[in-house]
Amino acid sequence: MKSIFALLGAALMLSSCSQTLKLADKGRSAYRIVVAADADSLTRLAAERFQGYFRQISQAELPIMTDSGTTADDHAIVFSTDTSKHADLGNDGFVIFTDGNRIDIQGGTSRGTLNGMYTLLDDYLGCRKYSATVEVIPQQGKVTVPKRIYDRQVPVITFRDTHYRGTNDQGYIDWHKLSHDSTGGKPDWGFWCHSFGQLLPADPYFKTHPEYFALVSGQRATTQPCLSNPAVLEIMCDNLAKAMAAKPEAKYWSVSSNDNFGYCQCALCAEVDSIEGSPTGSVIRFVNAVAERFPDKVISTLAYQYSRAAPKVTKPRENVNIMFCNIECNRSQPIATDSTSASFRRDMEEWAKLTDNILVWDYVIQFKNLVSPFPNFHTLQPNIQYFVDNHVVAMFEQGNREVGGEFADLRAYLISKLLWNPSANADSLMNDFLNGYYGPAGGHIKEYINLITQNLEQSGKPLSIFGAPTDGADSYLSPENLAIYESCFDRAEAAVANQPEFLKRVKIARQPLRYAELEQTKLDPYGPNGIYVQATDSVWETNPEYTKKLEDFIALCKQEGVTRLSEWHTTPDEYLDMMRKISIVRQDGNLSFEKPVALSPAPHPKYDRSADKVLTNGLHGSNDYKIQWLGWDVPRFEAVVDLGSEQEIARVTATYLQVLTDWIFFPKQVTFYVSSDGKDYAQAGMEAQPEVNRAVAIGSRDFSSAVGRKGRYVKVVTDGVGICPPWHLGAGKKAFAFMDEIVVE
Repeated sequence: MKSIFALLGAALMLSSCSQTLKLADKGRSAYRIVVAADADSLTRLAAERFQGYFRQISQAELPIMTDSGTTADDHAIVFSTDTSKHADLGNDGFVIFTDGNRIDIQGGTSRGTLNGMYTLLDDYLGCRKYSATVEVIPQQGKVTVPKRIYDRQVPVITFRDTHYRGTNDQGYIDWHKLSHDSTGGKPDWGFWCHSFGQLLPADPYFKTHPEYFALVSGQRATTQPCLSNPAVLEIMCDNLAKAMAAKPEAKYWSVSSNDNFGYCQCALCAEVDSIEGSPTGSVIRFVNAVAERFPDKVISTLAYQYSRAAPKVTKPRENVNIMFCNIECNRSQPIATDSTSASFRRDMEEWAKLTDNILVWDYVIQFKNLVSPFPNFHTLQPNIQYFVDNHVVAMFEQGNREVGGEFADLRAYLISKLLWNPSANADSLMNDFLNGYYGPAGGHIKEYINLITQNLEQSGKPLSIFGAPTDGADSYLSPENLAIYESCFDRAEAAVANQPEFLKRVKIARQPLRYAELEQTKLDPYGPNGIYVQATDSVWETNPEYTKKLEDFIALCKQEGVTRLSEWHTTPDEYLDMMRKISIVRQDGNLSFEKPVALSPAPHPKYDRSADKVLTNGLHGSNDYKIQWLGWDVPRFEAVVDLGSEQEIARVTATYLQVLTDWIFFPKQVTFYVSSDGKDYAQAGMEAQPEVNRAVAIGSRDFSSAVGRKGRYVKVVTDGVGICPPWHLGAGKKAFAFMDEIVVE
């Protein structure tokens, strides 16, 4: 890939040790800061901020003066903005150059001038802003810069958004030349994404006009609008016009699909989609029609999941932006060379043939497990370079919307730097951050990052943004490898044992290993690395080492200010409660403990495990449905527990999971039966939940009934939701029911 600055302006710096400009020496300076008399507020802000930072560097106070005609002989640092002179610099570009004793920082806009000021601090004066709270400002008795500088920088990525909570600090935004604001918002945007629901809300339209909405599996659903219905175009354009009137300064407006797969399958939409080769057809034709109504705005739409493929016939209008998303891609290999990303590359390259107006929505973390090892650093730069090579001019790097997360500050820093200059030396950037942010521990943490990355690549395993640390338990996150990684952090902590700030950061960086170890205890709770230890031949107790590791992990999460451990749920306290719950073996008084279970029908193949190892092992599952849960996508299933002999049964309880985003619902009804011979069953009780409890996005609940009779066999019959309801993102598709522990008292 060509250098960003080879493409849009060469960056040239000629210097030697003997050819320098002395800006300050022992707290004194002959220099002054100069701005034009009519300089705008942002240009003046650049001058004032430079004055403050230079004071910290040199202890010298540079006066800010109005330009009265400086020459090459003047000791002046000049901040100026001139659109007519530097139109080729765009909105963000700048040039830094020396002329005799004078240093000029010029932008075509005042934003470009501010960007140049921060580059002067970063690249020439050794300052760093590693995070919103961690700045390194070197104290220098003598401050110099090369005598000959010509540095022109114009980014090819004109919209650069690093979506991390920590990057919302205004100082960080300005330093790293990012495009979002201090709330994480986008000042130039009205609607950002998933806007169909805003432009055509289900309430009030669905009750009176269901034909405005998608036909999915033969029934109307609120998942998406019917884009072939003329009334829908009129309603959406009317609502969009009202929104534009309320925010006239916004240039970009998203008219895009809701976050689900329920696109319209009516005859008219299906015909268009057949002609265009995919459901993108209906979307792009509709969005073009909207864009024609608003020629002075840019109408953005998602190429996402079902609409990712480029249309075969229709081109986007000039004022249509394509927000292209790579949610499905593997993160263990660069997209350009990963065999599993072939279809994504095809779609990317097809869109690039149709338009230059593409914003890529990239995903760089593990969303279901935010504090978990996710070794994707080696893919960040090649992926950004691949997108630039395919006409991408804007990038949204979705990181962590919560506080904290694995290497949050490091990943945000690298991405910010690479969005500005995709050709920068990523390894040098990482080393600089690690040594500045972690001090003497930096080298040991780099060793860890190299090791886990090598082990991932050698394993051949994919890396999913919806994965879990249990996925790598047999390879790059095996107990043996975790022990090796821990030793890297042992050395890192020892290196900064007497430096509290560095030590705290190292301990936080170690948290993902602790989390991986905690999560992997669920794979074999009774094993050597599990949750329990055997107190006697028949009694299991919680392993005290597990308890300490859990409590230490939560304590440091709170100290760091971590808000959630998963994108939409699980605060540290909720995680503590959940893990404590599963750490208790339900053994005393549990007649079903370790008893055999027969299932009919068998669970879904992806979620089928040995029933007596899941349903009667005395353990309650966590929020992770892939572990300690059995799952069905049929309307009804049953489980029969054989107690081994006829016994007096007081109560039966079965536990179920709900994860609405993954199409998992609590049952509508659970019915309990008892039998002495396994043939003739009598109903012993029932508990129902006729309506879906939409207030529980993720969680578990017990269905239970008193029995009060003798029996040997206990049958639990589960009636699930069957089909996802019309309001759900999976409307019309099969719903899942997940069952865990059956307790017979």
